[in-house]
Amino acid sequence: MIKFKAGRKNMKIVFINVPWMKYYAGEGDEEKLVPSCGYNFQYVNGFYYGYGEGLDKIHIEEIEGMTEQDEMAEDVTVVFTAKNRKDENKVIGWYKKATIYRELQESLSLDSERPVFKYSIKAPASYAVLLPVELRLLDAKPMEEGIFFEKDEHILRDIAMYIHNYQDDQMNFIFKQKDIEGQSILNFPEYEMYFAKADEFLAKDLYGKAVRCFNKAIAVEPELALGYECKGSIFLSLKMYNEALEIYKKVLVLEPDNIGATYCMGLLNGLLGNYETSLEYYNTYLAQRKTDSNALAERGTVYYLIGEEELAKKDVKKAYKLEPDNKIIEMINQYIK
Repeated sequence: MIKFKAGRKNMKIVFINVPWMKYYAGEGDEEKLVPSCGYNFQYVNGFYYGYGEGLDKIHIEEIEGMTEQDEMAEDVTVVFTAKNRKDENKVIGWYKKATIYRELQESLSLDSERPVFKYSIKAPASYAVLLPVELRLLDAKPMEEGIFFEKDEHILRDIAMYIHNYQDDQMNFIFKQKDIEGQSILNFPEYEMYFAKADEFLAKDLYGKAVRCFNKAIAVEPELALGYECKGSIFLSLKMYNEALEIYKKVLVLEPDNIGATYCMGLLNGLLGNYETSLEYYNTYLAQRKTDSNALAERGTVYYLIGEEELAKKDVKKAYKLEPDNKIIEMINQYIK
């Protein structure tokens, strides 16, 4: 792998060929099943995690400066390519400042979409671009699915300059910081109208505008928990875990017995690796909702992650008995076994 200067910045570049999709955020597009790369541009608490066929073991010694003893390569630009419906291989996006791991990273997770979380690449979301379909125009040489270590210096220089100069649209959604606390300019005579308007925005995936409506509702009635709960649910659904955690803390200040917020605090702390705190909230929640199979499976996952395997098996077994047709619980049960 060649390391060279593009402008003022050194760049190390690898290529990864994946199946053609539109979003790469858990949506299958025309595919009946989401392929292994289908979550590559799904935002997860500030990062994207890359995976695909042929990436269980990556020979990172092919990257300049890396050896066979190194377990990861940092500050790499990962260029994703895919064959379009005309069988033309095109650049579809990239991660900058990525870390590539030699061995597949795998663990049990509280993420209901990916209870067994796998990745080979991790990159800050702010340094990633997924090109809109109509802008996937740059040709890439034909390659098999998986990783490719390009050796041609001219190709590397051209792609580096293309990435450096790209300023057009991108499809990967990143929540704007100004929307987190900004208020809607709308003024309604009734408090509930802000929620109705937010629902309209959510139906169009206009998350920033919806949050601004909830912020306005909070400003109008700061002692009511509902506005915070709605805002927190958006952040949780968008996998903005740190932001959601702070919101649900406020909900419990206003309503200490709010059982829904208690559950969310268990889930969020578990997702963020605060396992002991997560267990405290799950225990409080499950004392009142003993037959919530999802919460039982999630608490079992937390137990497993801290090494309490017998407690983990007990919770997950109970959850599986309550809901044997739940595919997520079945997957967790098999993993723990």
